[in-house]
Amino acid sequence: MTFFATVEHRFLPLGDGGAIETEPFLKAAAQVIPFFDTLGSTAFMPVKSDINGNITKLTKKYNENPEAYKTLQMIVDSEITAETTKASGSATDALLWLKRALEFILVFLQKVLANEQDLTVAAGAAYSASLKRFHGWIVSGIFSLAMKAVPYRKDFIAALANGATEEQVLKDMTEFVSVFEPTVTCISDFYKAKGVDSDATV
Repeated sequence: MTFFATVEHRFLPLGDGGAIETEPFLKAAAQVIPFFDTLGSTAFMPVKSDINGNITKLTKKYNENPEAYKTLQMIVDSEITAETTKASGSATDALLWLKRALEFILVFLQKVLANEQDLTVAAGAAYSASLKRFHGWIVSGIFSLAMKAVPYRKDFIAALANGATEEQVLKDMTEFVSVFEPTVTCISDFYKAKGVDSDATV
């Protein structure tokens, strides 16, 4: 079974009005973290750590009141009302950075599915489309090292395959992306609509 087929918690189709249930989303996001191991580089460790940290912040917020924070939108709306979206450690900021990391994975997978043979090119395109403009030169330098360390396409596919065929890997990847993409896009659109997106760099 491929990496995508063995994932226990998957991203769910959007609910009414684009609602994204918090708990299933966070569980699915946590299962994406091992994906970076298939890229075969310890240079991605800071990304994994960042994703994990943001999931932890959002989980803590959700656990404060699971009913009031049933969806991601409810969490952000509550912080907009409380005027705490820009506060240190806010859930709004945590979700924003988590969304950007997920965008990196999404665009990378889309490039693989579009038959990009050079994964360095795929990773570079994914970084430019997601995180690059929010990173200062130090963090960008870390990512540049990671880009150069991505494996050959055949080795990447083999790492995802767990013995399955390339055809099966790409089939499962396509199914994963079909639900993953609307989720990431919905969060992006919600942030823009609410005016809580940010151009701040780290």
